[in-house]
Amino acid sequence: MEQEKTREELIAENAAQAARIKELEEMLQDLQRKIFGTKSEKSVSQDPDQLSLFEDEPVSVFTESELTDQQSTQETKKTGQKPQKRRKSQAEQLAGLPVSAHVYHHESGLCPFGHPLKVIGKKFVGQKVHYRPAKLWVTKEFIENYSCDCEECFAMAGKTAFYSAQRPEKLLPGSPVTPELLSNIVYQKYSLGTPLYRQLSDWQRLNWETSESTLARLVVRGSQIVQPLYNLLHRELLKALYLKGDETVIQVLREPGKKPTSESRMWVMRTIQNADEQGVFYAYRPDRSTKSAQELYAGFAGVLQCDGYSVYSAVNCQDRVGCWAHVRRKFFDAAKHDVRATEPLKLIDRMFHLEKQWRDLDASARAHVRQVKLAPVLASFWNCLAQLPALPKSALGKAIYYASGQKSALDKLLQYGAFDLSNNTCEQAVKSLVIDRKNFLFSTSVAGAKANAIWLTLLESAKANGLDPQRYLTEILTAFSQRDFSPTETELQAYLPWQQNKKQEQAA
Repeated sequence: MEQEKTREELIAENAAQAARIKELEEMLQDLQRKIFGTKSEKSVSQDPDQLSLFEDEPVSVFTESELTDQQSTQETKKTGQKPQKRRKSQAEQLAGLPVSAHVYHHESGLCPFGHPLKVIGKKFVGQKVHYRPAKLWVTKEFIENYSCDCEECFAMAGKTAFYSAQRPEKLLPGSPVTPELLSNIVYQKYSLGTPLYRQLSDWQRLNWETSESTLARLVVRGSQIVQPLYNLLHRELLKALYLKGDETVIQVLREPGKKPTSESRMWVMRTIQNADEQGVFYAYRPDRSTKSAQELYAGFAGVLQCDGYSVYSAVNCQDRVGCWAHVRRKFFDAAKHDVRATEPLKLIDRMFHLEKQWRDLDASARAHVRQVKLAPVLASFWNCLAQLPALPKSALGKAIYYASGQKSALDKLLQYGAFDLSNNTCEQAVKSLVIDRKNFLFSTSVAGAKANAIWLTLLESAKANGLDPQRYLTEILTAFSQRDFSPTETELQAYLPWQQNKKQEQAA
C-alpha cells in the first residue's frame, strides 16, 4: 500500500502545481495577446484617463515604439499621442522633380475688334504634377555588314573583304531583358514587397506575355552576374572595426537533405549607423549553427553587437557587446504578468533617456559620458535584479536569466561609444526581409534563397548610402553586361554603394 504523503510533501507538491498553473496561464495569455492583441510595445493606454505604469517617471520606454539607433525614448504627452510632424509645403514636396514650362496662348490671338494682339509678357498661374504610365517596347537590333575591295584588303583576304559592326552584348544570353527591366523586377520584389506572381498581371497588362517561372529565372540569373560585387561587399564589411549581427527564419522548399517544412536562416550583418561607408549584408545558410556563424564572420577582427544567441560567442572577433532592446523586450513581456518587472523597466527607460542626451557625440565622448552618468544606472539595474526573487520558468524569471547571462556583453557598451544601446539598426534590416517574406512566403530552391540574399544586400546597402536603389541596380547591371567585363577587385571597388555615393556627391 502506498505510503501516505506527509504534510510537507503535499505543501511542496501543491506549490509546484501552482507554479506550473501560473506558467501555463502566462503562456496562454501570451498566445492570446499575440493573436488578438496590439503588436506595439506600449505600456500606457491611449485612453487619457488610464493611469500610467510609471507615474513618477518623466519618460517611459513604453510610451513609444521600440527604440531605434536614430530614436531613443521620446517624451510624450499624457494622452500618449505622438507630436505631429510638420507638413511639407507644396514647394518642398515638388523640389526634387524635373520642371518644364508650358505657356497657354490666346485662343484666336485677336482682340474683339479683329486686330492682332501683341505679347507683352507672361504671368505664373500655377503648376501641375504629371505622371507617365509605364510602357514596354521591343527594339529589333541589326548590325550592318560591309565589304571592301581596296588593294590592301584584297591582298590580305585574297578576295573581297567583309566586315560587320560589333554585335551588342545581352545582359543574359538568350533573354531579351535589359538592365532597366530586370532592375525594375528586382526593385518591385524586394523593395516594394511585390512577389513575382503579383507582378505577372502588370507585365501582362503591358502586353508582355511572360510567366512567373521566367521571371524567377531572370532574378536568379541576374543575381549571378552581380555576385562578385556581393562577395566584395562582404569582404569589405569584415574589415570594419564595428559590426552588428542578427538572423531570421526563412523557408526553402527544395533544400538537399531537408524537408520542405524545415527552417533555414538568413543571416544579416551591417555597419554601425554612424559609419562613413554604410553596408548591409544578407547571407543564406541552411541552419543557425556555430559553423554558419563562424563561416560568415571569418576574418572579422573587430567588435560585434548581437543578441544573446549562443553561437555568436563562438565567433572569433575582438569583442562582443549586447543589445538592451532585447533585454527590454523580455521585461516588457514579463510586466504583463508581474508588476515587479516595472522596476527594472524604469531603469532601462532611464538608460535610454540619458542616451538620448548624448547621441550626437562622437564615440570617445559618448564612451566617457556613459562611464560617468550611465554606469550608476546600470549598477542599480543589476542590484534590482539581484533582489527580485522569481520562479525560473516564469516570464520574469526568464527575463532575469536572459539579462544576467548577457551582463558582461551589456556592460561593455560603457566602453564602446561607437555602438548604440540597441541593435535595432540591424533588426530594421531584418525587418525588410520579414516584410518581403510575408509576401513571397518561401524560396523554391537554394539558388532562389541565395538570389534573395544578393539582391537584398545591394538594395539595402544602396538605400543606406542614400542612393536611388533602382537606379543603382540599373547602373551596375549595365556595366556588368558589357563585353569582356572582367574587372579586378580594385576596379570592382568603384561599384560599391558608398563609392557610388561619393561619385554622385562629387558630380553635384
